[in-house]
Amino acid sequence: MYLDDHPLAGAFLAHQLTRLADLITDQGEAFLRGNGIEVPSRAVSTVLLIGDQGPISAAAIAEQLQQPHQVTTQRVELLIKAGITDRTTDPEDGRRKLLTLTPHGREQYDSLQSRLKTAAAAFEALFEDIGCDLAAVADRAAMALELEPLSVRASALEDAASPAPAARFSDLSDWAEWPHLTTRKAARHDP
Repeated sequence: MYLDDHPLAGAFLAHQLTRLADLITDQGEAFLRGNGIEVPSRAVSTVLLIGDQGPISAAAIAEQLQQPHQVTTQRVELLIKAGITDRTTDPEDGRRKLLTLTPHGREQYDSLQSRLKTAAAAFEALFEDIGCDLAAVADRAAMALELEPLSVRASALEDAASPAPAARFSDLSDWAEWPHLTTRKAARHDP
């Protein structure tokens, strides 16, 4: 691939991670279909949240999954068309719509529970194979970039008087104290 061999390949981390995310999504889709699950792989966390906390609004889903509202709305529409979720009017606020699982959606939710345990074990085996807990590293990278954005890091490298990046953030292992920075935590449910 052109970017893989490019002398500046390290600058294309987002491209590499997008390719990885797409690969995981495609393989997750095949895994789900092969197990009789109709939920699109990118909507698994949405179904889990509705199943765990429903009735719930699309705005609450977007907030809890740290997704743009538009993305959540698109996924909800797919789930409604697939007969997995229903949208009803909130009896306490007629302007607000609430989402619940249909009986078919509840069956899919129950099937997801056991299949996701298998997917989680498969990811653990992958992490063992590559010698790295990729999910934890992604969380740490997101936290580090929230604390010090890429633009600041780049400027610091141009300024010889700045300390090295490792000296500024030598221990990011306790990211739990930064819950607003764990942007990928909810997405871990999606195979």
